[in-house]
Amino acid sequence: MDKEFLRQIDKVDELLGAHPSLALDHDVLICECFCVSAGDIRQFCGNSKEVDLKALEVNFGLGQGCKSCLKASNEWIEKIFSL
Repeated sequence: MDKEFLRQIDKVDELLGAHPSLALDHDVLICECFCVSAGDIRQFCGNSKEVDLKALEVNFGLGQGCKSCLKASNEWIEKIFSL
């Protein structure tokens, strides 16, 4: 990964934490390495509205790239079902 890509990931992390009361739109990427969006996670979790990080790792490859999605999970998990 190049430095520009890592800089953009850091910027995404900053933006995710900028507005804690706002829900994430369906098309917001949670994992940029594997293009996993908030909508993908909502659909995968279904009615349970509980995020199982281990299941997301297995099914989507979450955290198998740069790992910033897992590092920031406490920020986006609370916003996933805040619609």
